[in-house]
Amino acid sequence: MDFVANKKPQIKEMLAYLGLNRIEELFADIPHELLLPPPTSDDGLSEFEGLRELEKIADKNRFHRFESYLGGGAYEHHIPSIASAICQKSEFLTAYTPYQAEISQGTLQAIFEFQSAICALTGLDVSNASVYDGASACAEAVLMALRAKPGRNKILISDSLNPMYRAVIDLYTENKGVDIVTFRGPVDSRYFDEDIAAVLVQSPNFFGSIEEIEKIFSLGSGVGALNILCADPLSFGLYKSASELGADIAVGDCQPLGIPLQYGGPYAGYMACRKELMRLLPGRIVGETRDISGKRGFVLTLQVREQHIRREKSTSNICTNQALCALSSVVTMFWYGPEGIKQLALTNFQKSSYLKNALKNIPGIVLVNKEETFNEFVIRCSVPLKDVFAYFRERNIEPGINLHQYFPEYENCLLIAATETKNKEQLDRYIAIMKEIFIGK
Repeated sequence: MDFVANKKPQIKEMLAYLGLNRIEELFADIPHELLLPPPTSDDGLSEFEGLRELEKIADKNRFHRFESYLGGGAYEHHIPSIASAICQKSEFLTAYTPYQAEISQGTLQAIFEFQSAICALTGLDVSNASVYDGASACAEAVLMALRAKPGRNKILISDSLNPMYRAVIDLYTENKGVDIVTFRGPVDSRYFDEDIAAVLVQSPNFFGSIEEIEKIFSLGSGVGALNILCADPLSFGLYKSASELGADIAVGDCQPLGIPLQYGGPYAGYMACRKELMRLLPGRIVGETRDISGKRGFVLTLQVREQHIRREKSTSNICTNQALCALSSVVTMFWYGPEGIKQLALTNFQKSSYLKNALKNIPGIVLVNKEETFNEFVIRCSVPLKDVFAYFRERNIEPGINLHQYFPEYENCLLIAATETKNKEQLDRYIAIMKEIFIGK
């Protein structure tokens, strides 16, 4: 905060008003030995000199800038400048009105446009205003399915779901008597019975592989279960939409579209569903209407939040939405446009495929993925990963994620992600380092 000192006439006027002769009288109750002598006119530094001195001290700070190939649910993507410029406008950044959205038409319209964009991406009928992140979106979708299918208590979940998402689902359902059944592909009918409320599959999954979604969902529909697809929203630019794949509910994290990594959050989870399920959606939904003058307006509608109705009737304890993150995401989507998102998705596929195809031909590296991949893939290394990490980090590169920390059976396996932020020179440098490690210089 800038400091503006009082001039002598102002000081004299204030002292007269207080009935004092000297400023020191204001501090009469403080022991004399604790008082500092007043500054003189040439004591210390001017504002400009002080700022320069602080800048000089700050310039001593140094930190490593790692080139990142980490993935596993959070990815390094370009964020257009317009996104941060709009999100930093005080109307969005500092207002309390995103919480009391009824009096903020701008915030309501931004949420409405976000919902519309999510419906366009997924091909489904209805979207809510967002939830906290992809993990909570998955858990809320499971609870939706249990409400939609009373009498059924079994949820079928693919073992390739993001383990952080699975942990949140387990927490949400821990005391609800839900039977969580994990299946490992290729899936067949033995997993499906009349007790299943929903089947949840992630594609691209945690390992980057594209799942046989249509086959799995046809089996789910065959026993009357709801089909839940968890997907990177960017992947819809290259592959079929959630609706085309047969999903009843689509969920995921909007982080790849306009939200920075930010040390793990905050992000924004998206949720979309078929029209028949819209009254079971958690959180808030914004609708469009007309006022008495015929002007376009926006209102909260179908409010099933615990703040608006009796707590026992609410669909969730999600009481609001990630308005600012969702705003950044929708601005990014509009900036790219439908064709731009398709091109961005294709670029991500091509960059990661280029790296994957080069690495799998290096002796000592085995590609684990048997299916097509998007954004990321898994390799098994003949060299201990600690040596691989040490070699890369000497060159300020974060090579990927050690899968063993999430899946013990994937020992010495590395999850590698490459997005549009990596150019050919960077990818070739990564390949060259791997060749040095496994083949030698």
